[in-house]
Amino acid sequence: MRSLLHESTMRYTAPRVISFLVIVWICCTLSDTLAGTDFDDITVTSELGPKGTTYHGYAEYRIGISNRSPDKSYQVTLILPKNSYGRSGEYVREMTRSVVVGPSATVHVSLFQPPMSMRGNGMAVAIDGKMQREVVPLRPAQHGRNVYVHHVPGGVSGRPHVGFSSLSLQILISQNVDVTDLHTHAGVILGPLASSSGFSPSSSRFPPSRGGRSKPFYETIDLGFPVSAWSTSWLGFSSYDGIVVTGDDIRTMPPDVQGALWRYVECGGALLVLGGGELPQNWTLEESLKSELSTESAEVAAYDAGFGRCIVSAEMDMKGLSQDQWRLIVGSWMQTALPWQWDDEIEEGNTMFSVVSSLGIPVRGLFFLMVLFAVVIGPVNLIVLSRKKRRIWMLWTAPVISIITCLSVFAYATFGEGWNRHARTEGLTILDERAHRATTIGWTAFYSALTPSEGLHFGYETEVTPLVHSMTTNVGRTVNWTHDQHLASGWVTARVPAHFMVRKSETRRERVTVRRGTDTHLSIVNGLGADISQFWLANKEGTIFSATNIPAGTEAVLTPFEKTGIDGSDELFLFEVSVPLAIQELDKGNIAERFREEMLRRGVLLSEEVTVSIKQRGREWEIADRLLGRSYLIKTSRHNGPLQIYDDKRTSLRAIFASYNWIKNMEHLNINPQKYLRPGCYIATLEAAPFIEEGLRHVTEKRYSSIVYGILADE
Repeated sequence: MRSLLHESTMRYTAPRVISFLVIVWICCTLSDTLAGTDFDDITVTSELGPKGTTYHGYAEYRIGISNRSPDKSYQVTLILPKNSYGRSGEYVREMTRSVVVGPSATVHVSLFQPPMSMRGNGMAVAIDGKMQREVVPLRPAQHGRNVYVHHVPGGVSGRPHVGFSSLSLQILISQNVDVTDLHTHAGVILGPLASSSGFSPSSSRFPPSRGGRSKPFYETIDLGFPVSAWSTSWLGFSSYDGIVVTGDDIRTMPPDVQGALWRYVECGGALLVLGGGELPQNWTLEESLKSELSTESAEVAAYDAGFGRCIVSAEMDMKGLSQDQWRLIVGSWMQTALPWQWDDEIEEGNTMFSVVSSLGIPVRGLFFLMVLFAVVIGPVNLIVLSRKKRRIWMLWTAPVISIITCLSVFAYATFGEGWNRHARTEGLTILDERAHRATTIGWTAFYSALTPSEGLHFGYETEVTPLVHSMTTNVGRTVNWTHDQHLASGWVTARVPAHFMVRKSETRRERVTVRRGTDTHLSIVNGLGADISQFWLANKEGTIFSATNIPAGTEAVLTPFEKTGIDGSDELFLFEVSVPLAIQELDKGNIAERFREEMLRRGVLLSEEVTVSIKQRGREWEIADRLLGRSYLIKTSRHNGPLQIYDDKRTSLRAIFASYNWIKNMEHLNINPQKYLRPGCYIATLEAAPFIEEGLRHVTEKRYSSIVYGILADE
């Protein structure tokens, strides 16, 4: 009996003992991490690290460095990761940052991981140039496009390839947000990731496709500390497709955290505020949607802020929001995620946004040189030496001919393409002269005959996303954050175009000064720092004036703008899908369930109140969503061919951002400026890109252009 009792007691206590030991080990590990790592007078502490799995934007690692010496300064260099694991494809091999810490001082610095995976462990520390043996415990985040992207064969050249089964949204929430309520309502439209608190939502209005992967996934991320400790740089939020906070969070945020959150929204982010809150005065109310569940004040208001959107609910309780209001909220998250679904090869990227005219290898010339080499080193060499009776000379003539041939090939390739460096940049900037803020999106590309040793240079507030992706090469890239964002090595290689998407928010003082003449004529002074090729201005009454060819710093008289007809090319291209039997259903005035699923996978929500208008049977249709106030144009170029989806009615800057091709769609501002201009705003087409860094130094051939959407301070 005693042995049985003893055995039973051991069976009961053993799991508890093991669990207790595991908890003690975890607590000790966490306490060591939070306490920091000591290096004599220097203590290095990991204060903030990324959580969850993110796919675009930058992942922030915030480090605290304390100097206990009362009279000595140290230069501390952080190296992340200490041990990098090689892998196929493109990845970040190393990030570094150096900082001088004064006597008895503490500094806080951040390292931002670009959207590429980084494999390794630990963070190395060098003090005054001497590498330390101790390692700061820090694990790199699961972050980057190549965490999930793979190429889909059969895509249309120059078009984006969605290389995954559906969108995956990452939503940052504050500690004051009820995550259960969020899952209950958002989960009806979205499917949670397996790691999203183990929550399984109820049935959806949109039946899943085979495999149950038709709905976009989402994951909620709680950083584990209050909003007062959130990032002070908008780059720290750039990897999230949506952020959910409360009105109390807004009121208690430090100014620098609040400012970073506003910059995140203006750069295309999506913010949901529960319980109301004070927003920047320059944000514009775009629309409001009343809840069908309550006759009280359950109403949400959507504000346009730069390229982003902020949705405010006066109620803290999410149960008071209707399904259509949740579609509005979830739709804003999807719009933030849409621009990052690129997976193009290098040739396709250069076709879409060419930085050099041709990427072809000079096969004919090289083939001729090889044939000539074979003839000269073989028969010609042998015949000449035989006639001279100096066949022994072949021991030195063959190497000499080989060297001459190699030099000829090198000279042919060099002089055929030169030593030039090429750069092309196009951007769209919202210049809010009231707040002195410039928010910019765009593309930039580089090409160099030789690999540039100095790499690329961008500012601390610029997000740089590689456009093309390859898993066939093993390219480790390095970043140095000491003086600026220095993309040091691996980002541009010889004779290979490098394409990037760029987002940034910064303080700028450029402006356009409007002057009124005595005869009611308007004139402007170009203070944008670059020549203006085309200019349109809408005054307070909405009347549009225009001018052309205005050099920087000069004044020009505006004339009334004559509106032209809407060009068919003004439709915003979204994406392309291939759905069997979809055309037959559209010709019947119906939407195939599979087509609805494909639209949802790519971030386009359709309510149940949808009508189909046939513009040209078998070729063109219009889908109107009455509940959500959206309209989409569907086209195909051949019978049973792929369907091209266009956003037909949207003319906001947010719609341009939430598309797969910024460069193609931003041209609509020039095509029909009257559709985008609001009173007190202007559109200027520049023959330069002053709001985007050049990136590559010593460029010999430049192609820069940009469009500025300005908001006047005094109009």
